[in-house]
Amino acid sequence: MEDEFYNLSVKGNDLKTYVRRLQELAVLCPNMVPNNEKLMEVFIGRLTRSIKGNVTALKPQTLKEAINIAQRPETFRSYAATPTKNHGYTGNRPSC
Repeated sequence: MEDEFYNLSVKGNDLKTYVRRLQELAVLCPNMVPNNEKLMEVFIGRLTRSIKGNVTALKPQTLKEAINIAQRPETFRSYAATPTKNHGYTGNRPSC
């Protein structure tokens, strides 16, 4: 279990699974992270580079804040990547 804790990282964009497993391992192996500050440091250190930059720039005070900040870019990317339907011209006048 300690090996899993040391090798745990975000795989792709699956941040929710990473957060859940990190919290589980922190409870199962309390000697691995002696305090919340260390847990937050481990959490941020294993994020992908782009997400890590966003989180460290906002300087979270708690692990919960860091998790919330880390999840924001995922939300923005998912909206931006969603294709929009082209309904064509819907005005009253013909488009010439």
